[in-house]
Amino acid sequence: MYNKIMATTLPIEILYLLEEKIGKEEAKKVSSAIIASLDTIETKANDTALQKKLELKDELTKELPNKGDLNLVETRLNAKIDNLKTELDAKIDKFKIELSAQSKLYFVILLCAIFLTNHEALSLIAKIIGIAK
Repeated sequence: MYNKIMATTLPIEILYLLEEKIGKEEAKKVSSAIIASLDTIETKANDTALQKKLELKDELTKELPNKGDLNLVETRLNAKIDNLKTELDAKIDKFKIELSAQSKLYFVILLCAIFLTNHEALSLIAKIIGIAK
């Protein structure tokens, strides 16, 4: 941080008032002392503000996740996603097997319904297969 030169001045009314009350030379000394005090106060205020700013920055930086934290979270999320994919694939495979079995059952039921309602369909199937002539 750079040090800036303080350029504090007193209002002219205060200088005139001091000259009236204590004289010109004493007014110059008092105004110089006041200006030096104000400059010191401003310097200390700036230093304190900078110190508070740096403390706040450090405190906030400690609260933010670092790259290692983000990598750990990413690794955990990828592991969870992989587990969910595995579970979902297993459920899909199970569903496919159940659907295949269910489709076969429906086909057999449909064939039985056709044979029971239409006797000529049975003889047609037998001719197609080659059992009957």
